[in-house]
Amino acid sequence: MSSRAIDTLEPLLRAIDGAASRDELVRCTRALTQAMPALADDPPSQQRAIACCLELLRSNNPGAALLAVKGLVDCGAVAVEPLLNSIDERDYGARAWAVRALAALGDQRGLAVLRRAVAQDIGPSVRQAAAHGLGRLTFSAEERSEGQLACLESLETGLKDEEWAVRYASVVALQTLMKAGLEPPLRRRVATLLERHRDADDTLVVRLRALQALEQQPL
Repeated sequence: MSSRAIDTLEPLLRAIDGAASRDELVRCTRALTQAMPALADDPPSQQRAIACCLELLRSNNPGAALLAVKGLVDCGAVAVEPLLNSIDERDYGARAWAVRALAALGDQRGLAVLRRAVAQDIGPSVRQAAAHGLGRLTFSAEERSEGQLACLESLETGLKDEEWAVRYASVVALQTLMKAGLEPPLRRRVATLLERHRDADDTLVVRLRALQALEQQPL
């Protein structure tokens, strides 16, 4: 661990530890996340910052948690395993923030968590974020076909959600999947789903978004 990284990180961690109010914790978290890109060349320091962000997801402070999500996402792939290892089914708030972070990261290792969130999470905004995330996942060549099928199956669940925002997010994710390239059978399945919601969804904005996705699908 470099002395420069320690000099950068230690006062920020102490400030977060000593924050005496919700607003002060938000300010200190912002300072940490702004400094995190400079820690990328020092993995131990970066991992300490990531660990701090994971603790902030449990802080019951939405402003600090949102900033912590940004800090984790800015770290990229190195934040994925710590996020997955941190998920506690008994802590709904922290789990919800972790789902949002994994959705934004787009790493295939988050697939199982996002699928479970779309199917089971009690929070509509979390199901919505998870649906968006399923459209953004990037798979290795070996995992691509199986991974895209798993995403499609979960998005079919999202399209049945009682909350229109979750259905809307699922339509957007299906369009993103099509743009990424699908095998013909999956492509036809996506088109059928979009046509169904273009014609029959009970919310106008979802019908219009499905129409847009169909009109913009690659040839």
